[in-house]
Amino acid sequence: MKAINYSNKKVFSINTDKPKGEGVLVNISSVGICGTDLHLLESGAHSPHIAGHEISGITSDGQHVSIEPVIRCGECDCCRRGDYQLCQGESAVLGIDKDGGMTEQMLVPEYCLVKLDKNLELKDASLVEPLAVALHGLLRTKTISRHRVAVIGGGSVGLCTVAAAQFLGCKVSLHARYDHQKEAGEKLGATDIKGTYDRVIDCAGSPEAIELCTESCAPGAWLILLAIPWDRLDLPGITMMVKEIRVFPSMVYGVTNGVRDIERAAELLSSNSKIGKTLITHRFPLSSAEEAFDVAKDRKSGSIKVVFDTGI
Repeated sequence: MKAINYSNKKVFSINTDKPKGEGVLVNISSVGICGTDLHLLESGAHSPHIAGHEISGITSDGQHVSIEPVIRCGECDCCRRGDYQLCQGESAVLGIDKDGGMTEQMLVPEYCLVKLDKNLELKDASLVEPLAVALHGLLRTKTISRHRVAVIGGGSVGLCTVAAAQFLGCKVSLHARYDHQKEAGEKLGATDIKGTYDRVIDCAGSPEAIELCTESCAPGAWLILLAIPWDRLDLPGITMMVKEIRVFPSMVYGVTNGVRDIERAAELLSSNSKIGKTLITHRFPLSSAEEAFDVAKDRKSGSIKVVFDTGI
């Protein structure tokens, strides 16, 4: 069967054996290219596993699913309290530490399955994972409808955060670099940045973005870090102190108030058909790996979320 991996700064479409062993067999429908995939490819840091952690598909009994790619021990203190994203035991992320979803079939632990509403377009359901990233940061900082929210960065995670904040009933503003990102934000209901905000979310990860984030924070605001700072993260100390800005670094997702963040993300995507139509700008078959990654890397191409679509 077809699959995609990358190593030595190159991406490949390969043929591989069908999966064998324990777990639930999932026939893959769509898989998104994440900014983490692009970083690992460009840095040459990735091992030759099958890539892809934003995954949707169908089980052998016909259930539509999204796949939560976090493998955890289930026994450590973090797992027991619902913070399995912080697992201190044997843990991994599918598509990064183990084979992922850029393929035709994969085996996953049953606890990784997120059952989807049949009304949700399966080809769009790879967005459940990045929506869960966005929701986790907002839910863990107890964001509710009265909070004004600013999102800095108009890539796929930034736009997922716009959608997530809207889902929670918040008024949302967006700062984006490219015109097509701004247009996408407007379609999802975002306005331009103006004034200060109760929740400011960094979805860009640059020093300039952090400066704008702290400027946009109201006194006592939460600064939520969703972008991964691959290098040092420098915060403006005086501004942070004077405003008493609180910081929440948010990597992935877990359980909040007894509900998996990724289950809420599936509900969010099912409730708003605009999200998939707005965010997914390009679709490719698994045989076009190099072209797909080139488009995903080039923001001037108009890309937001690039996905591999198997046609299921």
